[in-house]
Amino acid sequence: MDIKQLKDYLNSLSESLKNTDKKILNARLKGLISAFPFNEYEYILIFLLDKKIISFKDYENLRNDYVSSNKYLELYGLAPRIFGEIWVHEHIRDLDKRFIKPDKSIDPDYNGQYDLRIEKLRVEVKASRAINTKVRGNLVSKALLYNSPEPFWMNFQQIKLDI
Repeated sequence: MDIKQLKDYLNSLSESLKNTDKKILNARLKGLISAFPFNEYEYILIFLLDKKIISFKDYENLRNDYVSSNKYLELYGLAPRIFGEIWVHEHIRDLDKRFIKPDKSIDPDYNGQYDLRIEKLRVEVKASRAINTKVRGNLVSKALLYNSPEPFWMNFQQIKLDI
């Protein structure tokens, strides 16, 4: 579930409201000012909960569905260099323990020319995140699911092996 699917789902739930409650919700959303972690999604959910359109269990199920399909969403908030050098390097090493962080004890000529090593291969890692080209806003709001049909832009530089 991506943010668009979440919004569509919340809109469909909002259709169950009485007309007066729909008008109240829409009016409040138009004037709503958000500051993390309070935003329009949280507001709609609490409104629906208050009006008994959803139960707390429904909320928990929706939250679990969204969080489980967006477990890497916070990575969009990281600066590109931190994302690549901190998270991606560690993630690759977690996926395959044969990847090691090089140093002079492994390679006496090592001076930062590459990022990881696997057996005798030197690997330079470059990482990027795909973003939706049709959405305006911060990187998190532009994030795409891996199977999204939306057009995307990705500043993917390179992964190069030095054999």
